[in-house]
Amino acid sequence: MKLFLLVSILWCGTFYSQGNLQFNQVLNLSFTSGGTFYPIPVGKVWKLENVGMSSYASYFTVSVAGQQIFLKCTHTGYTAEFNSFPYWVNGGQNIGFSGLNAGVVSIIEFNVVP
Repeated sequence: MKLFLLVSILWCGTFYSQGNLQFNQVLNLSFTSGGTFYPIPVGKVWKLENVGMSSYASYFTVSVAGQQIFLKCTHTGYTAEFNSFPYWVNGGQNIGFSGLNAGVVSIIEFNVVP
């Protein structure tokens, strides 16, 4: 009976799975204050882990499908610090990084395995 229950659970789970993620590589992509765009290849998923900025008083934004999203903000004159990492982005689109200053984004790239 236990074996039947285990097989039933595993069998039902195969119908609802949407693929697996397989580690591909680590990327450290630089950006300028004016903005830098990168294509995310089809069949990949990017997990933005963190950002290093060239100045403490700065902010970092990501543009996905024309939508600008603030992921990190730090200020020295008053308290306005937030951090929204990790941030996941699907492949097959362009992603833009920008900020008040230049910096580097740390990304883990995954392959989508059906």
